[in-house]
Amino acid sequence: MPPGPSVRVLLFNPDRPATRPAIDWIVERQRHARVIVPPSLWRPELLPARALHEPFVPADPDAALQAAELSASLSAHRGGAGIVAEATILALLEGGAVIAADTGMFRDLIPLSSWSMNLPERPTDGLLVQHLGIAGRVREAWSDASGEALDAILSADAPRLARAARARRLRARRDGPDRFGRLAKKSAGLRPAVVYLDLLASPGAGAAEFADRLRRLDRTRALSLLSVAAAVFI
Repeated sequence: MPPGPSVRVLLFNPDRPATRPAIDWIVERQRHARVIVPPSLWRPELLPARALHEPFVPADPDAALQAAELSASLSAHRGGAGIVAEATILALLEGGAVIAADTGMFRDLIPLSSWSMNLPERPTDGLLVQHLGIAGRVREAWSDASGEALDAILSADAPRLARAARARRLRARRDGPDRFGRLAKKSAGLRPAVVYLDLLASPGAGAAEFADRLRRLDRTRALSLLSVAAAVFI
């Protein structure tokens, strides 16, 4: 069976609705992808009319429910950080990359970030498209780290959780520059380019409610959530 379309998850701050130029860019350059809009953003008042049609689609109901519940267990705040958690969970469940349409949202990604790259200026469209493809393969590349992360959370052992989170940060700092090296040799500048999104990096990763929700899931699905996703700012 041939592989399905690539998956992208749209991300922007609901206080700054997605712009028509950003939506047009996605339509033109990601038209063969399935661009999931998180439930918190699938609202006509937040989206240009074009974003209510393919390639944009609402999240699968089961995935949407899990994203809402898990993101709430990580953080009680439903502002920008809550939307980032929701988008990250959808990207991990669906095996896709996050398309960040709003560079002003970078600070909201920090609580889930294990590594990031900044650039002096916006990359070319060709480089952005290429690196969205690379970002879409990050979950699979990090799947070998999911088991230890999940077991650390379920153990409720704070030192073990801290060790697992530190090991992932160190790996991310090696992996990110290598994987996204065509954008730049090193992070420099003020424009966010790529962020590794990791639920284990969240301050709420050790919360009992988060562990309880993971424990109720099929282990395969829970393992997907404890990989790493990547966001690319367009």
